[in-house]
Amino acid sequence: MDAVFKGMVKAGPIIVFTFLVGGYFQVLIAGNSVDAFISWLVRKLGAKSFLILPAIIVIMSVLGASGVMANPVVATIPIGVILARRLGADEITGVAIMFLAAYGGYATSPVCAMTVQIAQQIAGLPMLSGFGFRCVVWLVFLIPTALFIIRYARKVCAGRNKPADSNEETPASAPVVEFNARHALALLGLVAGLGIYVWGSLTLHWGMNYMAGIMMLVAMFGALVTGMGMNGFVAGFLQGARQMTFSAMLIGLATGISVVLSDGHILHSIIYGMAVALNSLHTVLVAPVMFLFNLLFNFFVPSGSGQAAVVMPIMAPLADVVDMTRQTAVLAFQLGDGLSNVIFPTNGTMMASIAMAGVDYRRWAGWVLPLFLLWTVMAVIVMIAAVATGL
Repeated sequence: MDAVFKGMVKAGPIIVFTFLVGGYFQVLIAGNSVDAFISWLVRKLGAKSFLILPAIIVIMSVLGASGVMANPVVATIPIGVILARRLGADEITGVAIMFLAAYGGYATSPVCAMTVQIAQQIAGLPMLSGFGFRCVVWLVFLIPTALFIIRYARKVCAGRNKPADSNEETPASAPVVEFNARHALALLGLVAGLGIYVWGSLTLHWGMNYMAGIMMLVAMFGALVTGMGMNGFVAGFLQGARQMTFSAMLIGLATGISVVLSDGHILHSIIYGMAVALNSLHTVLVAPVMFLFNLLFNFFVPSGSGQAAVVMPIMAPLADVVDMTRQTAVLAFQLGDGLSNVIFPTNGTMMASIAMAGVDYRRWAGWVLPLFLLWTVMAVIVMIAAVATGL
């Protein structure tokens, strides 16, 4: 009965983060700094402007793999959307080059503290063991992901090319604000802020609270140097936070599902049933089935560290029983936890990201489904390879 309320409370940090970052980034957008810079960059690069996309995809994938850009990736969505529009693409492209690239890296990370390191610690494995194999997995997943995004972006751009007599204005040809010194100062503040957060996340283990605080300072600085003033700052913040209301509600409702399953002790029954089923399978089949189980289980427990705490105490000793390495069990958990985050609506970060871009969930799910299915097939092959090589 009170699952929705409990879900809102449990998801409180990411809901508040969504409101705050949505508001702060709207201040920067209202100051035209991001739009002006991207327009200037696209004009300078000319026919080579599409090279920006693969560069950003690789950068976001690396940041996602490091664990820096998991939940905080929401803050980068407005930049991705503006860039996509200036290149003649659409909002889905903007979400993909930021969120999808980051979460692809997160799902296949060789080092992520929230998934790999916690799971290895629970399994009693040396920290960051299996690093080389996971680096190969990260690269294998990155290449088709980048090609999928770029191919779609080019298709959208080609479809938006209008005849010479067309009066419809395309995103790439819309009027732009000239990039000036004020815009440059605001962007330097943004780059400095993100750089400080990356450093703090890697060395001091900063979380979303620090990201929100840094973004507040960046937005205030941007409002001052672009001449918006504090009145403009408040107006921009309220507008951005207002746009995040629907997303915040969805995050709370999605978290409520996991509350129902947890309070009803349904998760324990699911875990026990999985253990019994896996114990009767051949070793070669255990790893792919273990991955697929974690893939589905992530719908109910979308938290990487939370899922590790629930499943790894059972999967690690189960791997010993079925003559499979615990390292392979960790990989099954990691891929199962990470890949489904790009499509399951219980992932609050995904819902916040697409909401910030103004993309409907059904539209996003329909677009990302082919890539998700490809990822799933690739992951099954990776699990078989892990067993064959004795990872």
